Amino acid sequence: MTTAYVVDTGVFVRCGGPDNEKFQRLRRAVRSAGVVLTVPRRVYGELGGDPVADEYPSGDLPYSTGFEEGWVVVADELDYANSLVSTVMDEGRRVIANETGRDEDAIEKADTALVGLAAQLLDDGDAASVVLLTTDKPAGRAAEMLLPERGFDGRIEYRYASEAYLETVTAGEFRGGATDP
Repeated sequence: MTTAYVVDTGVFVRCGGPDNEKFQRLRRAVRSAGVVLTVPRRVYGELGGDPVADEYPSGDLPYSTGFEEGWVVVADELDYANSLVSTVMDEGRRVIANETGRDEDAIEKADTALVGLAAQLLDDGDAASVVLLTTDKPAGRAAEMLLPERGFDGRIEYRYASEAYLETVTAGEFRGGATDP
């Protein structure tokens, strides 16, 4: 099995549009490593796509290049009936709220979808490990805290997608990934 790379909206926003050097650097790194970036449907919606459309990209999606070229894909719908997925999403909302001092109801659903998707990929056996690439530090820390508590110790890694990271990212960042068990 492989490492799955789950990515949030902020990474694409921070990269700028397809003509921006950071976007092109990320594109080259991912394609050279032969991996794909997976976005939850809620993130796809935040990027301007229609998360319920049969095909993507759709609408006014400024980052459609990645989807069209196949190095960015939209994940299957989250299985909320899976108690692991729904529990880590609820707990993730609480962790993010506590860390940011915001009300739980004010936490973006896309933030908790990152944690839920990581849990679902690991639980379903679709990935041996997950790297969460995000600009949202509280969501990243929530994933690294909650998933090991559910038996996925050593199988989740959070990487903060800072400006510096995106200006220097190489294929090596994706070839190593999180350690496969």
